[in-house]
Amino acid sequence: MKNIRKIISILIIATTLQNLIAQNTDFPDCIMMTIPGDPATSAAVSWRTLLDDSISIGEIAVVDATPYLEENSISQTGTFSLWETGSTDYMGHKVVFNGLKPETKYVYRVGNGRNWSEWFQFETSSNKPEPFSFLYFGDIQNNIKSLGSRVLRQGFTHYPDADFMLFVGDLVNASKTDLWEQFFYAGGWMFGMKPSLITPGNHEYRKEEDLSRSFSNHWNQIFTLPENGPVTKIPNHGYYVDYQGVRFITFDSPAIMYNEVTRELVLEWLDKTLTENPYRWTVVFTHFPVYGCSIGRDNAEYQNAVKPVLEKHGVDLVLQGHDHTYCRGQNLEHVDASSDNKPMYIVTVAGPKMYGLGTNFWSDRVASNTQLYQRISFSGNTLSYKSFTVAGDLYDEFELIKNKAGVNRLVESNAIKNINQHTDIPERVKGRYTEEDLRKYNQKYQKL
Repeated sequence: MKNIRKIISILIIATTLQNLIAQNTDFPDCIMMTIPGDPATSAAVSWRTLLDDSISIGEIAVVDATPYLEENSISQTGTFSLWETGSTDYMGHKVVFNGLKPETKYVYRVGNGRNWSEWFQFETSSNKPEPFSFLYFGDIQNNIKSLGSRVLRQGFTHYPDADFMLFVGDLVNASKTDLWEQFFYAGGWMFGMKPSLITPGNHEYRKEEDLSRSFSNHWNQIFTLPENGPVTKIPNHGYYVDYQGVRFITFDSPAIMYNEVTRELVLEWLDKTLTENPYRWTVVFTHFPVYGCSIGRDNAEYQNAVKPVLEKHGVDLVLQGHDHTYCRGQNLEHVDASSDNKPMYIVTVAGPKMYGLGTNFWSDRVASNTQLYQRISFSGNTLSYKSFTVAGDLYDEFELIKNKAGVNRLVESNAIKNINQHTDIPERVKGRYTEEDLRKYNQKYQKL
């Protein structure tokens, strides 16, 4: 019996050591592809290794069906810095591939010349207004490995042909290494094959003891985004990308609320970037909603600052997160009458943290207690929108059809007429409702 116990102990120790060795190697992990500029001619990749690895190399080649990819690859030297400010464990690496050909399939790998990642395959965009689609995710934020992973993987397997992924902030609950590791566990190889467009949320900021806020220690190492934003002192916080005839614009909405000087700079830049937009379609994506979607989350100061700029330019879609509920609508009663085109405002949530719906009732379609993902596509004068639950079931759908004057006509889907809206209030947030709130809420949704 003693010998058996000794053997078991030895096996446990050996297995533990083997796991530690497997986890602590110089092989790249936490691989993320982003769009650093023109998506038709460039791609950026970041990754992580142990601290003593200070060599950053990317190899890229046009897709070949043979297994001898390195023979035709071009080597590109990247940069390195600590994966987290002050880290004593990990080094972060970046490489930017420029001079790529539009509508071309490529393979790439990253490493230090000795230890490499696997080869990842991707395709550059067209440099013309061709049809395309993307996946839109709200806050992942909490229980990322166990529950946030569901929505990422369901969205990707449902629409593997989506051209990129778009995240509207609060990717993690706090910018800590273990939470980012959960995020990369959830996205895995998908993040290495599909580029992402990202914007910061309030959880990318940390409150200090003096109540000031400091930004994520990981963000700028993980994400390489266009350098055409409003504030040079905070790179990767705001930018625009022109993708096949659509201008995507994002700005750091928490920064607008935390700093008045930054607010003016961002709003001036937003107005200028919308004014100079050469394309018929415009998507703005940011974290804070213009119209609150959950109880007690209305922000008049933010709304009064941002809404006039969006409506002045007739932005087509405004994609948002933050409120951990779902709302979709144009709120026509409160749109500036001088605005020819009426923005479609959308708030959504991907992760498992849930709030209760608000009582301002501005939206045409709502959901609470529901994890969702969205697939949005553009083709000529038509924008098609579909929202799905994490179970893969259609929940919301519409089209915007743009006329020659640039004004959209909303076409609601018949398919959603028989889909009941999810309006149950999560138990843990019921205390946020007053008796009057509950009366209004029950009166509004009693037939659902």
